[in-house]
Amino acid sequence: MNTASLTPNIQIFGKYVYRDNIIKENSTMALPTIVTRTSKGSALTFGEADANFTNLQSAVITVGDGSSTTGIALNGQLTFSAGTGISVAESGGTITIANTIADTDTTNFDIGNGTTSFNVSDSETVNIAAGTNISVAVNTGTNTLTIANTQAAGITQLADDTSPDLAADLTAGGFKITNAELKDYKESVHDLGTTDSPTITVSNGNVQKVTISSGLAIPAFSDYATGQSVTLIVSGSGAATGTGSHKFAGGAKTLTTDSVVSIFYDGTTYWTSIATDFQA
Repeated sequence: MNTASLTPNIQIFGKYVYRDNIIKENSTMALPTIVTRTSKGSALTFGEADANFTNLQSAVITVGDGSSTTGIALNGQLTFSAGTGISVAESGGTITIANTIADTDTTNFDIGNGTTSFNVSDSETVNIAAGTNISVAVNTGTNTLTIANTQAAGITQLADDTSPDLAADLTAGGFKITNAELKDYKESVHDLGTTDSPTITVSNGNVQKVTISSGLAIPAFSDYATGQSVTLIVSGSGAATGTGSHKFAGGAKTLTTDSVVSIFYDGTTYWTSIATDFQA
C-alpha cells in the first residue's frame, strides 16, 4: 500500500486541536483577570474598570502542535494550510481536512507449485482448497492458516497404492503370495564353488551351481522347510549320492560333464531328478 509523509496540519475546534488526523485537547487562552463588584463587595474604581478592559484586550489564544505553540489575539485569524496530499475546505463554519492521496499500489505476486504459477494482486483473496487426505483450517482470531495430513500413517494394504514401486528387497515374512502372475522375472544364482560335498542353503537362492571333482554327495537342505525346491547346476562328472530321504527319478545317479539336478522337498522326501547330456 502507498504511504505518504503528511505535512503537520492544525485545526482548532473550540478547545480542541486537530493535528495529523489526531484530535487533542488544546491549551486555550489563559483566563484574563477580571475584578467584579460582587467579588469586591463595593463599587469598582475607574482604575479597576480600566484594568478589566485592558486584560480582555490583551487576552490571546495559545495554539500548539504538541511541540511548539503560538499566541493568536482574539481578533486575529487562524489559517489552515494544506500539506502534501491534504485538502482543506471550509463550508458554513465547518472545516474539512481530507487525504487526497489515492492508493495506486499495484503490487502483484506469483503463487505456484514449482511447475505452474498464477498472478495475484494485493486486492485479491487466495483460496486454498483441501485435497485428498488434506485439511485446511483458518483461525481468524490468530490469523493463522493450518494445512494438515488427515491420512493414517502408512498404507494398510497394497491396494491403497495404485502403482507400487519397490525401492528395496521385499520380505514376505513367511506369508503366502496367492493369485499372482509373474512376468519378466529372474532368479539369482548362488555359486557353491568347487566341492564334492556342498552345503545347500535354500535362503541363498533356489538356483545354485557347483563344480565337482569325482562325485556329488547331495545333502538335506540346511534350512529345510516343506515345499522348498532347489535347482543345482553341476559341472563335472561322477556319481551322485543322497541321504536316506533322497529318491532319484528312475534310479539314475550318473552325472556327465554338465548336469542339472532338480530337488523338491515335501517335508519327508527329497524328490531328485538328474538331467544330463546337455549338448550345443
